[in-house]
Amino acid sequence: MKVTTEELRQMKSRLPEHIPQEAIEKLLEMFPEGISFAMAASLLENALRDLPEGLTADQIAGKVMEKMQSQKKAASEDAPGNAKKITRDYFDSLLLEMRLMGSVMPSTRAEYFGETFDTPIMTTALSHLGSFHPDMVSPMEMYAAGAKEANALHWVGMCENEEFGRIVETGARTVRIIKPYADEEKIYDQIRYAEEVGAIAVGMDIDHTFTQMGEIDVVMGELMEAKSLETMKAYVDATGLPFVIKGVLSVSDAVKCAEIGAQAIVVSHHGGRLPYAVPPLMVLPDIAKAVGDEMQIFVDCGLISGMDAYKAMALGASGVGVGGHLIPEIRKGGSAAVAARIKSMTDELRGAMAYTGVADCGSFDPSVLHWR
Repeated sequence: MKVTTEELRQMKSRLPEHIPQEAIEKLLEMFPEGISFAMAASLLENALRDLPEGLTADQIAGKVMEKMQSQKKAASEDAPGNAKKITRDYFDSLLLEMRLMGSVMPSTRAEYFGETFDTPIMTTALSHLGSFHPDMVSPMEMYAAGAKEANALHWVGMCENEEFGRIVETGARTVRIIKPYADEEKIYDQIRYAEEVGAIAVGMDIDHTFTQMGEIDVVMGELMEAKSLETMKAYVDATGLPFVIKGVLSVSDAVKCAEIGAQAIVVSHHGGRLPYAVPPLMVLPDIAKAVGDEMQIFVDCGLISGMDAYKAMALGASGVGVGGHLIPEIRKGGSAAVAARIKSMTDELRGAMAYTGVADCGSFDPSVLHWR
């Protein structure tokens, strides 16, 4: 990829001092045209951390290539322990029986944080769509506008206040999920801004603290930090908005979230950040049993249909998130296509509810499910 002199200067300032400019230029040549500068900078920042001093530009490039190839292999669908594939297989292992005697026309309306929506299917907290897809114009706003048109709850991930303001201006009722930044003031500033512009809830994404190599993560140039329970409780107490903790994948974490006063959690492995991660739906029933009376429980990761949504709701979810599956819709037709896909998934969900005797979103029964 080609970068300007100013971008190269910015890149150099973000990387360890002992990394020579020659190495940076060589590494940038590896990226294809079309990838954004922000995305390339973030990838290199992670890849170049902890490299020893004294390496030549060629040696640095070789080690970075080796590291990135290792990460790519670990994330591939054929890799042992690919959590995305394990999750997809679990969805597909769940079958439904029919219950039509005394059946009724079902309603998919659902209430979250004191407001009513037409569907329990919602967007997930995507981040930086403009950086990952630089050919798309205002994708974060289109994503939000699609949720509004479908009257679905909208979630947004990592973004600066200015962009979050534009997202809220679409009219989408939006939950802001903040990264676990090392910069504490940034976290509190983003909480305050979410309150000021009318977010429906705010929260934190705890499953983006570490890389798959066990290092503290750097996301789009921002250093993350592991947070103590006391620190997490301080965030909860700092806002009058409902606080949501995303990235819960155990009863243990769910109980701790309830203990510090979180009003909701998202059961998720963040698209398979942990190899061999348990599918969210596998641990969901135990989480719902432990904390379902105290908070709302949302689920994401790998949902692509109304049938997937049905299975999650039957196992204890209050609502379900769809994210990556909607990105092609943004490309295809912007907000209208996002809304149409959410509505079609809701129609599929309603059909499954009708065939299984589920009258509304509070009446799901896990005994309708069978495992093959």
